[in-house]
Amino acid sequence: MEVKEAILRRRSVRSFKEKDVPRELLEDIMESVRMAPSASNRQDWQFVLVDDSATREKLARAASNQNFVKEAPVVVAGINTEMKMMSCGVKAGTVDLAIAMDHLTLRAAEEGLGTCWIGAFDQEKTKEILSVPEDSKVITLMPLGYPTYDLTKENKRRKALEEIINYNSFE
Repeated sequence: MEVKEAILRRRSVRSFKEKDVPRELLEDIMESVRMAPSASNRQDWQFVLVDDSATREKLARAASNQNFVKEAPVVVAGINTEMKMMSCGVKAGTVDLAIAMDHLTLRAAEEGLGTCWIGAFDQEKTKEILSVPEDSKVITLMPLGYPTYDLTKENKRRKALEEIINYNSFE
């Protein structure tokens, strides 16, 4: 599969089959995550891969009771371990982690797996569930698994290109 095809196939999946993701496949995907670029090559990230059903249940409750979180066979928590600020005023680790997690979404799509970015969760409860140190921040939770429907049949609704790009200035 080419990158463009993976981009077109990637969807926010909220319905997963009761089918485990083989650990070898999970680690292969995470190897692609590991290769993501980061500011000054800091790699200020950690990932907690949750395949324990009781822990996924707790995460679902901490994530505004989004039940599909517990139904996915794996939930990947992306954690920023440092809060360095770039000279542009944006936290480097948050950007870096988003890049790494997008590597995950595209590799998952390539393997026929679905993902969903979760930002609606209680930070403190999630950190407690996953034993995340106080000085780190969970940036996203990402359910991962085999979708119950074919990802290639849906159309992605997106704004037209001319609505989102500008040349040489914002206006």
